[in-house]
Amino acid sequence: MITHGDDLLISGAWLLGIGTLVGAIGQTQQTLTSTDLGKDLVLKGNGIEAVGNSLQAIGRSKMLNSENERTETYFIFGSWLEAIGNIADAVGIGMQLSGSVEEGIRTDALGSGIQGLGAAIEAIGASLTEETISRSFEIKGNGLISAGSFLESVGNIFILNEKVRLGEHILLLGSWTQVFGAFILIEAFSLDPEPEPEKGKDGQNRHYSYANYR
Repeated sequence: MITHGDDLLISGAWLLGIGTLVGAIGQTQQTLTSTDLGKDLVLKGNGIEAVGNSLQAIGRSKMLNSENERTETYFIFGSWLEAIGNIADAVGIGMQLSGSVEEGIRTDALGSGIQGLGAAIEAIGASLTEETISRSFEIKGNGLISAGSFLESVGNIFILNEKVRLGEHILLLGSWTQVFGAFILIEAFSLDPEPEPEKGKDGQNRHYSYANYR
């Protein structure tokens, strides 16, 4: 039985995957051409990611109960941080496209750092729960997203210090690292089995949602 919270979680994961892929394609164009070509895709990708992270945070909140409050709080807080980071990235890229290049790069670097912190907190939350294959995938996926985000932050710092080509290549590495992490997260959610219904004393099936087993 799939709950509304589960639907939001899975939908958010797919949006996160699509957003990171769109952003990585845009960053590839930008790095290969050494121009602003592709920046609009990076901006759109970050916007899609922000929506995905927000859906995951809302989905986690709907699944919150007294038994999983501690671990789910990590996921909720981490997801909101990622959403804030992605919004800051989108704002920073928009500033660059409108001519405020240096200030935009600083904002982008800050946003990527916030996003990396959020993903790291989610990875920590996953590590505090019962060890399963899906949880292992969640740790790896969020870990890669965190690493990729921090790489993007470092790349922007290099660009600010006039090491543009090196910075662009670091951005490229960071963007594709996030793609791999996002699709590992999608796989993590697809691995969660639906528990078999148990018979109650009245002989009726009792269903338990995915949330009770997280």
